[in-house]
Amino acid sequence: MSFAGTWTLIGQEGYEEFMKLMGVPEQYIAAGKNAPVSLVIQQNGNKFSVETITGPQSWTDKFEIGLPATITGPGRKQMQTVVVMENGSMQGEYDVGGAKIKACRELNGDILYDILSVGDITFKRTFSRK
Repeated sequence: MSFAGTWTLIGQEGYEEFMKLMGVPEQYIAAGKNAPVSLVIQQNGNKFSVETITGPQSWTDKFEIGLPATITGPGRKQMQTVVVMENGSMQGEYDVGGAKIKACRELNGDILYDILSVGDITFKRTFSRK
């Protein structure tokens, strides 16, 4: 199944608690809480380009499965990771201020789940394919 396409946020859980843990300033948490979010994912074999669009702002992360990459994380912090494909889902780990984040992006038909976890705190976003 291909991750390629345009995805629109349809729901999220654990946003505020996770962003506070990541040290994101309260003003940005409040602004982002109800902001529309879209992902535009392009895939060419194991190479991916993921554009994240949040209202007037956007950024693009490019990576190849199994190779080191710099990606944009919570609070638009740049982080190093290696994205791997496991059981059809993209997974990676990275550190933010000593906290180890586990990231997972998985498909279920035309629904994409984007899940970030630190310990028992989880931020889950659900997207629908346009």
